[in-house]
Amino acid sequence: MTFEFHPDALDEYQDAASWYEEQRYLLGVEFTQAVEASVVQLLQHPDRYPPVGGSTRIFRMKRFPYYLFYRYNEAGQHVRIVAVMHHRRRPDYWRERL
Repeated sequence: MTFEFHPDALDEYQDAASWYEEQRYLLGVEFTQAVEASVVQLLQHPDRYPPVGGSTRIFRMKRFPYYLFYRYNEAGQHVRIVAVMHHRRRPDYWRERL
């Protein structure tokens, strides 16, 4: 199974990690580790998480208030993360990336 971040999702991920690091030493590292663990989890069972329309699904992170929106291509065994979204952000901004 392979995966990639949409370029805008990668920017969101990096921006959030930087913001957390500014808030408290090593909190950005903890956020990065949480995202990485979440990606591993969703790669193990990509069809397990609820769909939010079409072939897009949502993974809700536990410790941090973020969602990973992703698309899973079963035939190609590939996951593309289209958004790393704070749960209080406007909900559908990422749909234009599909």
